[in-house]
Amino acid sequence: MKISFAIGLSLALLLAARPLVLAQFTPLSFNAWRPYKNPDSLVQVGMNKGQVLAIAGKPDREESYYQEPRGRLLRVSDWYYVKTGLNHETALLKFSGDQLVSISVTPIQ
Repeated sequence: MKISFAIGLSLALLLAARPLVLAQFTPLSFNAWRPYKNPDSLVQVGMNKGQVLAIAGKPDREESYYQEPRGRLLRVSDWYYVKTGLNHETALLKFSGDQLVSISVTPIQ
């Protein structure tokens, strides 16, 4: 009885110490994504930029930067596709060099 009370009290103190976050969205990661402008097609991790452009079209926003993993300089490109309307969301397609390495989707509210 004393142990469960101590655990309950510890948990209550821990939860009370955390700030309240009303709206927090964690991006969902996928290996494939259906483009908003062409939902009959599928973009998959491993495709190159040309293949993605042919299926999804030009991104709404693009950012490029360089990273230096393991001592070599590597260009990374982030392509953003924004879905407007009833269910807003943003898809982020991340390229390492010319290859698509990750897809994440974040709901917007």
